[in-house]
Amino acid sequence: MCIPRPRAHWTPRYVRDRIRLALWQRANPGAPWLTADAVSALTTLLRPTDVLVEFGSGRSTAWFARRLSAGRVVSVEHHAEWFQKVQGDLRAAGLGNVVYRRAPQEAPGYVAAAEAALAEASPDGRADVILNDGIVRAAVAAWSLGKVRPGGMIIVDNVQRYLPCESGSPAAIGPSARPINADWQAFADATAGWRQLWTQNGIENTAFFFAPPTG
Repeated sequence: MCIPRPRAHWTPRYVRDRIRLALWQRANPGAPWLTADAVSALTTLLRPTDVLVEFGSGRSTAWFARRLSAGRVVSVEHHAEWFQKVQGDLRAAGLGNVVYRRAPQEAPGYVAAAEAALAEASPDGRADVILNDGIVRAAVAAWSLGKVRPGGMIIVDNVQRYLPCESGSPAAIGPSARPINADWQAFADATAGWRQLWTQNGIENTAFFFAPPTG
């Protein structure tokens, strides 16, 4: 067994949070790798007819597909071996409501793959839910603003690394910081008036940004 070397951020509180996270993940082996509060919120916020786009696939892909029984899941993955594994898992589970695409790592191709797949899944080319949990997240954040439907939501995992917030995570940029670059500043400005839900577990943060409804 390999025990990680203690570092400065391994405070008693951090160790406690790591243990709680490990226990929760063991008790919920099929749940998305988001905070427990975020997963709990999704169980009530998702509608069976939703169109959802996720950047970064995994066990969340099947979890979403089962809940969106009358909707569609668009999933984009850049890692070749992981793509093959998840694709096999989806076939074995008989989940036919997933449009799953392999995408290049560079930003233009990554979001273009999602846009093309979304056009297959959604008549108006927009989504009710967008989960930003893959690579090139700044580009995905910018793309999401134009693709989320009115009343829909954008979810950003590990958000404390990109936007200022109160967080127990050692990776957080802190509440007094500015967004890490111009793209994230633009996202923060665009969503400043939106309803938001921020969750954390002491290790990571997951935030929900609710687009205003029409009218």
